[in-house]
Amino acid sequence: MLDGPKISSTEISALERRFPPAFEGVDLNFCRNPQCATYGVFPDPFKRPKGTEPAPPDVLRGVVAGKKHEEFFKCPTCTKTSRIKNNRAIVEEYKRLEHLQEYDPTVPSCRTEGCFAHGMAPETSPEFYRRFGKTAKGDPRFQCRLCFKTFSIGKPARRHLRSDKNRIILQMLCNDVSLSKISKIADISYRDLYGKIDFFYDQIQSFVAQREDFSKVDFRDVGSKFATDSQTLMLNWPTKRKRTPVAVQHLCTAHARSGFIMEAAIQFDPSMTMDEAEDISFAANEEDLSVAFRRHARVWTKTEFQGHLTRLRKQKQVKTIQLYQLPHEGVLVRYDILQYAHALRVREMLTGTDAPLLLVMDDDRGLQQAFQAAFFDEISSHRADLAVVSFDKGMTNDMRNQVAAAAQVRLSRMSGMSLPDIRKLSNEDYAQLVDFVLAWQLMGWPLNLGVSFPFSRKSEPNKVVKVPTWRHGRSGKSAACLVRRATLRSVDSYFHKFRCNVRFASRPAISTGNVGHTWDKQYLYKPEMLAKIAQIYRFYHNWCDPGGDKKTPAMRIGLARGRIYERDFM
Repeated sequence: MLDGPKISSTEISALERRFPPAFEGVDLNFCRNPQCATYGVFPDPFKRPKGTEPAPPDVLRGVVAGKKHEEFFKCPTCTKTSRIKNNRAIVEEYKRLEHLQEYDPTVPSCRTEGCFAHGMAPETSPEFYRRFGKTAKGDPRFQCRLCFKTFSIGKPARRHLRSDKNRIILQMLCNDVSLSKISKIADISYRDLYGKIDFFYDQIQSFVAQREDFSKVDFRDVGSKFATDSQTLMLNWPTKRKRTPVAVQHLCTAHARSGFIMEAAIQFDPSMTMDEAEDISFAANEEDLSVAFRRHARVWTKTEFQGHLTRLRKQKQVKTIQLYQLPHEGVLVRYDILQYAHALRVREMLTGTDAPLLLVMDDDRGLQQAFQAAFFDEISSHRADLAVVSFDKGMTNDMRNQVAAAAQVRLSRMSGMSLPDIRKLSNEDYAQLVDFVLAWQLMGWPLNLGVSFPFSRKSEPNKVVKVPTWRHGRSGKSAACLVRRATLRSVDSYFHKFRCNVRFASRPAISTGNVGHTWDKQYLYKPEMLAKIAQIYRFYHNWCDPGGDKKTPAMRIGLARGRIYERDFM
C-alpha cells in the first residue's frame, strides 16, 4: 500500500507524472475495487507519450482521464474508475485530526508563542526552567530561562471567579439549552460563556489525550463492528450583505455495540484564516495545476469555492437558494480529503486488534472508496468487510411502523412462527431466526451487487445492503449474518441525540416568505464554537452520559470502569 512500482531514476527525471507522488509513505491512488485482481496494485505513475520508453511489462498501466480537478483512474482489469486524490492534503488533514485527539493543551509550559520551550513541561525539560517561588495561593511558579516569562501550576479552574457554575453550564450546553439561555440562567456574560467553553474544550482534550488508548480494548470481546455516516450542520450567515447559509459536514464513526464515538470530525479548521489560505495559494502559483497535484489542496479558497458553485449552477445541480458560502472565520476543509483522513484515523485506532472487522457506512461513493483505500491490508487479507447501507429516509413515523409491521408478517409467514411468538423473542433469538430464514435465500447470491433486506426495522425501512468486499464461495449463513448486522443505527442514534441535545445542531427552519432561506436565531455565528461544542458533546456522550443499563459508552467498550463526572476533568 505504501510502496509504488519500481521505476528507474532516469525515467523519473524525464517523464511527467500522471499520478501525484506519495507523501510521507502514504499513496492511496490505485484501483479501489476489492473485487478486482489488481486491487491495491499501484499503476505506472508516469505519462508515456510516443517516442518515450514504454512502461515495464510487469507494471500496471490503465487510463487516466477526466477534466481538470476531476481526473480518475480507469483500471484495465475491472474497468472501474477511482478518483485521483492528493496524498499530501490527506496526510496533512490526518495529522490535524490526530493532533486534536492527542494534543494536551493543559500541560504546564512556557506560554510565550514562538518560544523554543513552548509546549515543553518542567518535568520533561527541566533545563529550560527555574523555580520562581509560589503564588499567593501556594501554587508553584516557574520562570522560562529563554524568554524570562513566568507561569504557575495548579488546579485547572484556579483563576475562575465563578467556578461553581462550571458544572451547570456544561450540563445545559449538552442538554438542549441555547447559548443565550445559558447566559441568562447562569447570569454570566457572553464573553465569560465563551471563556467557559474554551476551558471545557481544553480540559476535555487533555482527558482524551490521556485516556483514549484503544490498544487496551479487546475488540473480540466488545465487538468489532463500526458505523460511519455524516450529517450537515448549519451556521447563520455573518453579514447582511450575503444571506446564504454556511454548511459544514460532521463525519463520525461509532462503535456499534457500545455506541462509543471513535472519531468525530468537523469539516472546518480554525487554525487558518481565509485570507491566509488565499495568500498561500496565490504565492504557490498553482492555479494551472489540478487539485490532485497541488502542494496546498487541503482547504477551499474563496476563488476556488466560488468557481465550484458557478460550475454547479451552470450544470443545474443546485438551485440558487441552495448555494452556500464559506465560513467568515477559519477555513473549510475539502470534504473528500476529510473522508480519507477520517478513514486513516479509524484504521490507526484498530491497528492493535486482530478481530474480524465489519465497517458499515452510508451509501456515499467517496466515503466507500476512502475506506477501501485506507483498509486495503485488512480487506485483502480477508479480515475486514465493508457494508454499504441505504434505506428510505423520507418516510414518516406511521409509514415506518407499517414497513416494520409488514416485515414481521413476512418473517412469520416464512418461518412458520406466529406473530405473538416472534414478538416474545429476545434480540439474540430474533437474530438467529432471521439468519436461519434468510440463509437459504442468499445462498450463492453475490452481495457485492446489493440485496434488499426483507425484515427491515423501523429505524431503517426498506433497507438495501451492498457488500463490496464480498468473496464468492461464502456460505448463505455468512451472507445472512452480514446483511442483518449491516446497520447504521449506532451512528444515526448519536446524530439524533446530537441534534436534540445541542441547540445549534437542530434542523434549520425554512422560511416560506423569503425564497426558502434557512435560518435559526439559536444558530452559531462563530464557526470555531461549532467545532469545540461538537467535541465537548462527543466527550460528554462517550464518558459522562449513562444509558438505560447505567453504563456510559466508555464503560461498555472497556475504557472506563465508571461514569466520569465533571469534577474528574475540571
